[in-house]
Amino acid sequence: MISRVAAVYVGLLGLLPLWRPPALASEAAPTPWLDHSLSRPHLDAPAAPQPGRIGVPDVALSQWLLSTEELHVPAHVRLMVFAPHPDDETLAAAGLIQRVLAGGGKVRVVFVTNGDGYVDAVRHAVKGARASTTDFIQYGERRHQEALRALHELGVPTHDALFLGFPDDGIDDLWAGHWSTRKPYTSPYTRFDRPRYKESVSHRVEYAGADLEGEIKRTVRDFAPDWVVLPDPRDRHPDHCTTGVFVLDALRKLRQEGDGPVGRMQAFTYLVHAPDYPASPAWIKEIAGAGVGGSATAGRTLATTRWVNLPVTKPELDAKQAAVAAYQSQVQVMNPFLRQFVRPVELFGQLDAKQVMSVPYEYAARFGRPR
Repeated sequence: MISRVAAVYVGLLGLLPLWRPPALASEAAPTPWLDHSLSRPHLDAPAAPQPGRIGVPDVALSQWLLSTEELHVPAHVRLMVFAPHPDDETLAAAGLIQRVLAGGGKVRVVFVTNGDGYVDAVRHAVKGARASTTDFIQYGERRHQEALRALHELGVPTHDALFLGFPDDGIDDLWAGHWSTRKPYTSPYTRFDRPRYKESVSHRVEYAGADLEGEIKRTVRDFAPDWVVLPDPRDRHPDHCTTGVFVLDALRKLRQEGDGPVGRMQAFTYLVHAPDYPASPAWIKEIAGAGVGGSATAGRTLATTRWVNLPVTKPELDAKQAAVAAYQSQVQVMNPFLRQFVRPVELFGQLDAKQVMSVPYEYAARFGRPR
């Protein structure tokens, strides 16, 4: 059973409809198992007043009754946060990042993609002109720079931000259809088939599931974190849920290989894209019976997840607000969605060792691939 979580949220906009950007002509058809009705906010949704600013909810009007268990952050903890796109680390864990640093710990943030496949936002940036490959690449570079500014607001130095450069809007394709380097994936937006941004950690890998998992294993092994924070596999955005599974599979394999530090690591998950999250307590019922990406796969395994909450202090919330505002490319097109995450609490699912080992195994079995 999922731990008791309830929330009463007053004074904020409701969660906007989410979507997956329409496929380009060269893009393969979406994988049929995944519900694509929930993904990024639609650009045509009503804009909030002053779209260049991020509003903070009135705490007095936003009473959060969360799980009875509060997350205790020990001193000197080493935290690694995996973000499918630049801004996910801030939306989900800006408070936690600051708390770890304040306690003398270390934080490393791993950006799996540069967020260069957000079609609506790129079209908005080019002001209605036909978006070119160059436009998507430049957009990815812009999001990279915004990520560095956001992390600066949270106290994370540039050298602790890693950019893997894998394909935005294509992480699920790497898992389902492009695992082998013999069949790499090509982004329909950038036309890259491997990381080509100058800031990418490695230019010697390809857009293949095996290479992405290898990069995740290497970053985990090099940093040896105590805590690993990853997208919840039940998140409805394909990049989010599959990034979560990739990270869990990397942890599973490191444990099987006898990597000592991995055995003591704790895995925490976060949601960004889920029905009614975080605007209403209705998400609790939705998530309780869901598996990977909202499918049935690993639903029973994930149902036992313990939810813990981290109260965010006023100074931490102010820094989180500033970090979100650093993502102006996102603020300009989905401010109402972003502002919902600037709230006085962050919520995490705490996975046990059995879940870490079982979820990726069950998901791989769905595609008939031995793990």
